[in-house]
Amino acid sequence: MGSRTHRWQGWSEVFCVECGREGELIGPLCHDCYSRKKVIVDLPQYIDLTLCSHCSSFLMGGRWAETESVKEAVEMLLMEAISAPNGMQVDGLTVQLTEKDQRTFEAAVAVELVSEGHRFDRKLTTTVRLKHGSCKECSKQRGNYYEAIIQLRGDDRALTADVERRMERQVTDRIDAMRAGSREVFLTKVEHVKGGVDFYVSTAQSARIISREFQDSFSAEFKESSSLWGRQDGRDVYRVTFLVRLPRFGVGDVITCDSQDYYIRTMSKGVVRCIALPSGEERQMKVHDLESCTVSCQASGIGNAIVLTERDSELQLLDPDSMEPVDVIKPRGFRRDGEQIRFVRTSTGTHVLSDSW
Repeated sequence: MGSRTHRWQGWSEVFCVECGREGELIGPLCHDCYSRKKVIVDLPQYIDLTLCSHCSSFLMGGRWAETESVKEAVEMLLMEAISAPNGMQVDGLTVQLTEKDQRTFEAAVAVELVSEGHRFDRKLTTTVRLKHGSCKECSKQRGNYYEAIIQLRGDDRALTADVERRMERQVTDRIDAMRAGSREVFLTKVEHVKGGVDFYVSTAQSARIISREFQDSFSAEFKESSSLWGRQDGRDVYRVTFLVRLPRFGVGDVITCDSQDYYIRTMSKGVVRCIALPSGEERQMKVHDLESCTVSCQASGIGNAIVLTERDSELQLLDPDSMEPVDVIKPRGFRRDGEQIRFVRTSTGTHVLSDSW
């Protein structure tokens, strides 16, 4: 049945077919009649909210999602639970929670809906019941689950405590960054073993990415091996071991090759970029071409000295050990930003390092 129209002397009036009111209609009904007859919104009497006991995630639609508060989780569940007529969009929702006891909340829900360009408000109530469980990732983590081990080792020497700390921080930061995109990624444990560090990682793919990054950033040797661990969900599950062997030298070290000292600035994909001392000449060499070199001073052993005087080509330093003045040659492009400068003493002499390196 359509809207009723009364025509007289060239003009017309449109009436609501339900109440006869004149004015703008939504189809054959005025706003109030449409709201009463068509805008019917329901909520279940109870909403069950399952929270992980170990992290900030909750269960929704068969999957675990992260949330910052119970209220946020309730709002997300209510958006899924609200039953609105076809063609009607839930455009806004606010929730006021009243705690009845530790596991039960009364939820006062204000819903804003849109239909055919018109807005309608509804107020609903429901009871939220809290339950606790353990999400899949937390269950794995608490069960010491891992799919891969990154074995970080030195070349012909044990890693120093400083290197181990830096590498552990790098792996931890990288895992945290990956976890922001996937809750499946986590670091199960870290073991300091003879010669290096073992990192137990939840997924083989994330461990492979990190190992490749070590290979690229530190010119590390990289090997991968796997063994059958068992079956899960009808498929074979393998545990993968990634051996990452760092070269004998690293960024910031001073090495000696053929009676020439070099300060290592960067390492990447088998290439070492270094600076000859004391000239300051920049050079690029392959890692395998430096097998016969010796590490004259590790980065952690480089000291600082006070600059007494500076001339065009030389500096005079106060040797912190002997407290005697020492003259050293300024390398090409030398720059210093303060009263002290980094210096290193090798079998070939004493060198200063530019603050621009």
